[in-house]
Amino acid sequence: MGRRMKKRKQAQSVGAAKSPDKPDDQAMRDSVERAKELAMRAASAEPFPIFASQADAEAYSEKVGDMYYECCYWLEGQLNMCLMAMHDLYASAPPTKRPGMQTGLVREIICPEGWPSHPKTLVFTLMTCARFRREDTCHAYTVNEAMTAWDLESQHDSTLGDFTFDRKTFELSSSEVEKARCALLRLCDWIESRLHYGTHVGWYRSPDCYCDNLDKVHLANIGTAQRHIAKFSERDRKRWEGIHERAAAKHKTDLKTWGTVGKVQHDPEPRMWTHPEVDARIIGLWPLVLRYNWTHTDLLKVLDKLLPPPPDGNDRRYPLDSVESLKVHCRTLCGLTKSTKGKSADGLPEGWQIAERLFPRNGK
Repeated sequence: MGRRMKKRKQAQSVGAAKSPDKPDDQAMRDSVERAKELAMRAASAEPFPIFASQADAEAYSEKVGDMYYECCYWLEGQLNMCLMAMHDLYASAPPTKRPGMQTGLVREIICPEGWPSHPKTLVFTLMTCARFRREDTCHAYTVNEAMTAWDLESQHDSTLGDFTFDRKTFELSSSEVEKARCALLRLCDWIESRLHYGTHVGWYRSPDCYCDNLDKVHLANIGTAQRHIAKFSERDRKRWEGIHERAAAKHKTDLKTWGTVGKVQHDPEPRMWTHPEVDARIIGLWPLVLRYNWTHTDLLKVLDKLLPPPPDGNDRRYPLDSVESLKVHCRTLCGLTKSTKGKSADGLPEGWQIAERLFPRNGK
């Protein structure tokens, strides 16, 4: 893990520069007031800005009197590093055995032990996430999905996110700091689940994105994005165009390598994926498995409730035909294991209502 962290710190990810660790009090207060005004206007707002560097983000924040943009740049950089780390885990593992996933990687990158040195940053980071989720850009979609799950869980567990702070100064009492940190750590768990699922989908649908040739990986990702570019927001489309242009200039003398873009765009040659609906629910519910210490028996009961019944009254097939099959599937194909033993519930386990709202039987 130490090597991975060193590699992440050295990575030239967008926004991976300094953390907004000691924000100016007045700037934070001004930003909160603007957040109240702007958070509900995302649909009619201009596209979220594209920044070339942390300095650009800081300059823009100062210009508009809203440090939200500076914090967003930092957040997007952290999410980029999370994605890079998950990609490397999938790419380096043998096809028949998945590496350990959802082990706290996002916590380690976004909210490591001892961070932040200034408790106010906890509040502002959570507020930034709550506002950023409404933006029309790729990382915002992930944050929105994670916060939706977090919101549902907090409705079930009133202690989650139950902290108070001074809205003028952002001051937290010593007893509230740990509550705020727990709220951010839990949000990290849900973000990790969503990033894991995206990585899992990509491994099946675009195998070239996970090969050992880094140039090919980069071009395959460009081709994969081009395949779906009609659905991109204006901001994401502009970012893709810049990446595409730089890659085209780099590979203009190597048309064979450049051909990877077109090949993946038109035919990514996906791997056979036999249990996509099951995998989506296992990966999406794993934060609940860990928080409420579900056994695989508990998970099997929840999956049986969430998934449509087999046709003609038949028995469930692998991996839902037995607890042992499910356990093997979680470990080998989803990379998910538990380090603590639990006691199976007599009926459905605690927290199953959250799972039902996240994955209603009639939809994904």
